[in-house]
Amino acid sequence: MLACGEDLGLIPACVHPVMQELGLIGLRIQRMPSEPNTEFGIPSQYSYMTVCAPSCHDCSTLRAWWEEDEGRRSRFYKTVVGSDEEPPSRCTPEVVHFIVQQHFDAPSMWAIFPLQDLLALKDKYTSRPAPEETINDPTNPRHYWRFRVHVTLESLLDDKDIQATIKGLVTSSGRSFPGKKVEGADESGEKLSKVQLNGKA
Repeated sequence: MLACGEDLGLIPACVHPVMQELGLIGLRIQRMPSEPNTEFGIPSQYSYMTVCAPSCHDCSTLRAWWEEDEGRRSRFYKTVVGSDEEPPSRCTPEVVHFIVQQHFDAPSMWAIFPLQDLLALKDKYTSRPAPEETINDPTNPRHYWRFRVHVTLESLLDDKDIQATIKGLVTSSGRSFPGKKVEGADESGEKLSKVQLNGKA
């Protein structure tokens, strides 16, 4: 078993040295950076001794997070995407692809994704209101672990498009071939332009 320390957000200075001494890997959620005066983590700067993810069971999904706060969405679009244009109000598959690929490409030992975030790579699976996809809200004692996915396993097994998209993200990052980036693999996530992210040709 590989132990992971939940070292999210601002924590005492003693935590990371102790984790390093014990050989514990850390957790990195982009919206909860441990660096002071930083609003969003940069996955490409994560340590190998980490698990990275765009969201987790104790926070809103990527779609819900994107759509719930216009100001934060604009700041992310400017500082992380690098665009001064108005970001799309809806978390489109292009936006999801950009953020998910950042995490696949991160140096982290593990990149782990909630199913909800992977399903958001395809419009077909985003008909459900995003707030309903949160697994657990620690601030609400009446909201607990009742999430049920709205897609059958059989339909996912038949959906070759989303399988190909996820496979492309895995192979382009080199995670399926440790230490080797696959030549010719799709790298569009890192190269998505602000025009593409706005959903325009």
